[in-house]
Amino acid sequence: MDLKSLFNERTQYYLTPSAMMRNLVWGLLVAGVVLWGFGFAQYDGKAVWGAYLFNLFFFFCLGLGGLAMSAIQDVVGAVWARPIKRIWEGFGAFLFVAAGMFVVFLLAIMFKIGGAGEVYSWIADPEVVAHFYGKNVWLTAPFFYARCGVILAVLVVVARWQLKQSLDRDVKFMKGDEAGALKDGELAREKLNYWSGGILIVYGVCLTFFGMDLMMSLSPLWFSTLFGGWQFAIMMQTLFAVTLVTMFALKGTKIGSLITRQQFHDCGKLMHGFTIFFAYTTYAHVLTYWYGNMPEETEYFIHRLHEPWIYLCAIIPIIAFVIPLYALIFKASKWTKWVTIPLAAMILFGQWLTNMLIVVPEVYADADGMYALVALGGFLLVLGAFLGTFFWFGKRYPMIGLADPLLKDAYEAH
Repeated sequence: MDLKSLFNERTQYYLTPSAMMRNLVWGLLVAGVVLWGFGFAQYDGKAVWGAYLFNLFFFFCLGLGGLAMSAIQDVVGAVWARPIKRIWEGFGAFLFVAAGMFVVFLLAIMFKIGGAGEVYSWIADPEVVAHFYGKNVWLTAPFFYARCGVILAVLVVVARWQLKQSLDRDVKFMKGDEAGALKDGELAREKLNYWSGGILIVYGVCLTFFGMDLMMSLSPLWFSTLFGGWQFAIMMQTLFAVTLVTMFALKGTKIGSLITRQQFHDCGKLMHGFTIFFAYTTYAHVLTYWYGNMPEETEYFIHRLHEPWIYLCAIIPIIAFVIPLYALIFKASKWTKWVTIPLAAMILFGQWLTNMLIVVPEVYADADGMYALVALGGFLLVLGAFLGTFFWFGKRYPMIGLADPLLKDAYEAH
């Protein structure tokens, strides 16, 4: 690989979706809306908004995880992931769409649209936490709305700055200003190297408090000081699973021609590592509360050990931990399509069920089989928005950081 060939072939590094993929995105959105409407017709509104919440949070974490992983590469000056760094930034573009969708969710709660005002029991009835010191201050509706609004605003501003530094140099490169792009590329590398440490702190704090407010507070009498770390483990495990699937999807394209086995291997190793970290943080949750024998804490888990949730508690450890733990030991399992994709799919399905297990028992305790259609509707709706954003990003920006001064090092180092 040399810079001259990249410059001459620069127009081939956009990701333009085919007509079939565009139709797929629209199909997902329409199917999601239809199933969402079915949910409102058949179920209590808060159950439908619960499906919306856990699906949106699942994909929100993919976007935030992509930006966080991109910042990690910049703060340490890593070169191995330069050919796939733009993929993570493409995921990160969904953060802006997710912010808008969360605003819709918060406004629905605020104005009690479609039963959304009942999603959080402590908003519907403040007496739920009135006698709990600390919670009766933290869990108040105005403070909740203010916190969520500030967190979303901070994430949007920081993410926009981060993406601008990375993308502007490539925009100039695509316009034919090779010298200017390379000069801007070096300046952007220095800025990102300097500021990415602070950016990671912002992302970590925002993820922790946002997850506590939106997900953990669904059960207001339960709390966990490990919740933020647990969410981080889930976020990173799913991020690498989606990254591997995307890399395989791009393998036959010009973009994929610059992705080597090294990137597959390293992403597979990281997915393996976060599989173990997810299991560790999950076990730490359960064990600590169980031997502490605190009724207000263990009730959260006991509730999920009854039908139908007991089945998810049995399935999730197997498909999100046990099978990937042993299967990913072998090198070939990290870059062999027929092995890696099923493993990644199992992890994604397992963590989707994990998000469901956090939210749905609090909004629809005795979910029946038909409720799966509502959960699927929320998934299809947000998946369509996620894919649509990713394709929009790929049409607008090259999916390889062509003006990244460390791109060449990624190939020379291996």
